[in-house]
Amino acid sequence: MTGKIRSNLFYLKQFGFNDSLLQNIFILGLDPITIIFNRECKISAELESKFTDKDRKLAEDYNKYRNFKSKLFKEEDFLRDSKSKMYFKYDVNEMTSLLPEKVMPLFMYSKGDISLLAVNKKRVAIVGTRRPSPKAIAITKKITRKFVEDNYVVVSGLAEGIDTISHETAILHKGKTIAVLPTNFKKIYPKENQELAKEILDKGLLLTSIGPKENTYKSSFLDRNKYVANISDIIVVIETNLKSGTMNTIRNASEANKKILFIDQEDELINNKIYEFGGVLLND
Repeated sequence: MTGKIRSNLFYLKQFGFNDSLLQNIFILGLDPITIIFNRECKISAELESKFTDKDRKLAEDYNKYRNFKSKLFKEEDFLRDSKSKMYFKYDVNEMTSLLPEKVMPLFMYSKGDISLLAVNKKRVAIVGTRRPSPKAIAITKKITRKFVEDNYVVVSGLAEGIDTISHETAILHKGKTIAVLPTNFKKIYPKENQELAKEILDKGLLLTSIGPKENTYKSSFLDRNKYVANISDIIVVIETNLKSGTMNTIRNASEANKKILFIDQEDELINNKIYEFGGVLLND
């Protein structure tokens, strides 16, 4: 029964219902289809408050949902791909073993080698600016190679710049790498990294919280940073500025009590900010 409810929650999420509503329905042990589409069903005021205007509109047409679900099941390769896996927040699985409940979304999805998520694997996040200096590029290659030689899985976010260099360097030196995406698997961002994503799928793991019919928002990039920080044991900061996605990753790593190493930013304000988050200066 739980498996059927989990499946229904996935399809309802892809149809557009909000996470808070679906999560509350599951916690209360209710049947989501009955609660959402049966207008005669009485629910508590608290649960009723979880319905947004969009949810109420979607709940008006069960047949539309049923057709959507049937089409998605037939057309979405992810649901039948042996390299793909879905992780539910309230199951015991690879992702719930790494992410605390307050960080774990209702669902996460992976494609590739899930052994890289094992709790006994060493993982290092190598992160930094999308516009690295020549010096930062050289340092990234050097540090990534060293961690690969020490049998670390290299984690990053598939963004331009430092992320891309760390993934590519890991692959070049026969290492393993995980790319945490802010998009679903069919809308790789940036587009220039589509081929790199295919390489990572072949030699590592792609990971995302964005389902096959979900959109990417500005918050998706911040969530991506949070997952990068939380699945890694160490975060290595190559080059950043005070207001950046990298600094957001550092903040998340600090909150998760992760080890933070950083290269001298040659800027006292930036160095001091990383020190505030518990960073330790790393000799390049």
